[in-house]
Amino acid sequence: MAIGTRVRGPAALAIIGRAFLVLGLAGLAVAVYFAGNEWRGRHTATALAKIVAIGKLSAMEFTMADGSVIRFTNNVSSSSWHVGDDVAIAYDPSNPSDAVVDGFAGRWFPAGLAGLLGGAFLVLGVVLTVIGRRAQRGRTR
Repeated sequence: MAIGTRVRGPAALAIIGRAFLVLGLAGLAVAVYFAGNEWRGRHTATALAKIVAIGKLSAMEFTMADGSVIRFTNNVSSSSWHVGDDVAIAYDPSNPSDAVVDGFAGRWFPAGLAGLLGGAFLVLGVVLTVIGRRAQRGRTR
């Protein structure tokens, strides 16, 4: 194939499939990274946080044992939450503003989402690559 020529038909499917394979593997690597961070357990301390604002990101605050008040924003939300409600959280004692809702969604959502997207891209990449290669073989016969 000469430089500057367009790839069309089945050859394009195989190339797109390989790109999806790379994206899928990258997504799974990110999922492993996030899961490893959570598994190592940097969020080892727990507390009850009070919801102080609800929006795209809920604002919460809790009081440490030394009396200092820590305010943080949270990526997890629930339609049943209201300002003033108490929510169980887990936080990193060396960095208290690194806090998450202490539950499956709060702790494992980033890893789960990256794994789900990575897996979907990987499967789509395999399917496109196989279809593209089979179609190319059928043309050359």
